[in-house]
Order: sequence, then structure tokens, then C-alpha cells
Amino acid sequence: MDELWRSLPSLGPLFKLLGPLVDTDHGLDLRPECILTERSWDLFRSYATRVRSLTYADAYSGEGISTGLIIRALAVHPGGILPNLQAVDWHIGEPGLGLALAFCPPSLERMVIYLGDDEFQTDSARRLLYSLSSSLAHRLKSFEFGTDSSPFINADLDPALNTFLNSQSRLLELNLPYYGIQDSVTVSVVCQASPDLHTFTADVPSVTKEMFREILDELAGRATSLRRVWLTRTGDGLEDETTTLVDIKPMLQLTVIEDIRLWLEGELELTALDIRHMGQAWQGLASLILHPGGGPGIPLLHLTTFAQWFPGLERFAAPFDCTGYIPSADEVPSRFQSLCRLTWYRGQVADAQRLRVAEFLAVVLRPKVELRLRMYGLDSYEALMEMSPWEAGSRNKELQDLIDAFYRVRKAVNMMQ
Repeated sequence: MDELWRSLPSLGPLFKLLGPLVDTDHGLDLRPECILTERSWDLFRSYATRVRSLTYADAYSGEGISTGLIIRALAVHPGGILPNLQAVDWHIGEPGLGLALAFCPPSLERMVIYLGDDEFQTDSARRLLYSLSSSLAHRLKSFEFGTDSSPFINADLDPALNTFLNSQSRLLELNLPYYGIQDSVTVSVVCQASPDLHTFTADVPSVTKEMFREILDELAGRATSLRRVWLTRTGDGLEDETTTLVDIKPMLQLTVIEDIRLWLEGELELTALDIRHMGQAWQGLASLILHPGGGPGIPLLHLTTFAQWFPGLERFAAPFDCTGYIPSADEVPSRFQSLCRLTWYRGQVADAQRLRVAEFLAVVLRPKVELRLRMYGLDSYEALMEMSPWEAGSRNKELQDLIDAFYRVRKAVNMMQ
């Protein structure tokens, strides 16, 4: 029974323990004739104490509990309706902003707040963040925040958000996928307040190269702790830009990094020497996504350089360009040692190139590496989702059959020697 109630998809099942709920103008509530006894509240409490995780998106499904009923429950449980709650995921609009404070017990460690109403009042959101700064000070280990509004409207929330982040000295993970960082202040605040921060994900829209580098400079201040950094740099007018290693050079200071995703508007230009510098800096890197929004992609030839300087890389995804020179099998100098998955975005191989590409990949990749091709690129929002980039694409049968044939030939030759 404890396991059944450990994670609640909504508040409905819990409040239905008090009696039948009916729809009102203010959300779901008990019938007026329903009389709550001490036994009713004891039953409610016995199940509420079992809940460790809550997802609240009831307002969007028409199943939101009325504020009045929640206040009644708080009156009976002044210490909190869910006293053992550890994780909460709030997808709320303007009417539900104040309710979040009712579900912040001392046990809370993980919080997601998504303001899904694009007409929410910034004053209400600011009050919520300021209140959470006090009630959750130095408690959270993971925090995610986002809105439906534009980054320019969200900028009005920056002071309140920064005050909240400054109160979170135990924070390990900060995710801002739907917020839009406009300057380096927020990054500076969280990096200074949270010395053990190991995960940072964010969209950084419509900022200049100079500002983007400032943001990366601040992240480098947590170089000894950051193990996962996912960033997207999006925005109109950036399509014609070319990003080089110079533009992201502060990231080379992240010496314990294990997982990097960079989605960049425009082209990404990397030389073999750049890849060497990256590999020397990121020696523990296990997962890498490099996704320029424009241009032909990373020359396929560079896979040999990545293989040489990233011996521990297990997953790699990028758009690759196979229109240039591709070496034959006897010219490939190095092969991936640990790679398990290679995802090729915008992966289109012409019939005339297929044999040469297969020969090259059969040498640079280990046998049984899962090769997935996706005909189109990765959307920026997908780059900040947990599994989406690795679920993208499919097996190209013609190319894989050729690669497998090369493997069989090599194995047969080795057996005869």
C-alpha cells in the first residue's frame, strides 16, 4: 500500500478519501452536505503521510482541488498536507500560484515549477519566489523553473529568481529549460551559492557571443563540481553566425564534466586541433551532443580525431557532413574504444557515397555500436529533454548491412591469419 501511494499523479485521489468531489466554479470540492469528522481526517492523514512525490497539473485537466478545500486541510494539518513530501512537480497558472506554499514541508528536496499561463501576473510569481526563498532556504537539491512567457517578460522575474537561488546552498541540479537566461547574473548567483552544483541546463536565447561567453565564464567558476551542462543558444538573427572553439573556450575549464549538450544557432566550426584541446580538457566525458542549427555539420573525417582524444566517450550525437574527403579503411588512424551509440542528425548518405562511408564507419566504430540516422535535425527544446535526443533517429538498414559486411570480412581475415 505504501508503494501505491508513494507517487501521486494529482491531488484528486487523496482528497477523494474525504468524500465525493463535485465540480464548482473554484475547482473540485466536497458536497455542501458532507460532514468531515475526526475519523475522516485521520484516514486522510494516514495516506497523506505515505506520499513522497506529487505531480500537480490538475488545473489543466479540470481536476484542480478548490483553494477552499486545501485551506480546510491546512487548518487540520498546520505542519503541511503532505508532511513527508520529497519531490513536487507544479504546472500551474495564476489561480494556483499560492497553493505551492502549502506543499513545501521540511522534507522537500526536489521542486519543478512551470507557470503555464502566459497571462500570469509577474507580481504574483515574484511573491511566490520570494516566499519560497524563506520557506525552502537551504533545503532543495534539485530545482527546475520555466514559464510560457517570452524571455523579455521573464526578465522581470530575474531579481526574485536570483534571490531564491541565492538561498539554496545545497542545490545540486538547476534546470531552466523554459525560462531564457538573458545575462550572466543568474549563473553567477547559483554558482556562488551552491558549491556542489553538478548539473546546469538552460536556454540562453538571443544573446551576443560576448554575453554567451560571460555566461560560460561564470559556469567555469564551478569547474570542480559541474558534471552535466546542457545549453541551447537560440534566437532570431543568429542563423548566419559561426561558432568556434574560441566562443566556448571557458567550457574547457570544466575538467570533471561527464555530459555536455550544446545546441547552437548557425554553424559550428571545429578543427582537428580544437577537438584535441576538447578531449584533453574533458577527459571524463561520457556523453556529447554538438548540434549546430545551420551549416553542413561536422566533417565525418573528424570522427577519427574524436575517437583519438575521447577514449571514454560512450554516446555521441551530431550532424555530420560526408561530402568531403573520407579516408579508406587502411587510412583510419584511430577507433572509438568505449562508444555504444552514435546518432547522426541530418543523416543523408548518397548512394554513391554509401560504400565509402560504411567502410570508414566499420573501422572507426567498434562492432555493435548502435548507429542511428535522423533525416532532420534536433529541435532546441529536445536538446534539453532527458532522453529525447537519444531516442531520435532510426537504423539505416542499407548502411548498417554494409558495415556489418565489413565486420564479417575483417573477422574472417583475422581467423585465417
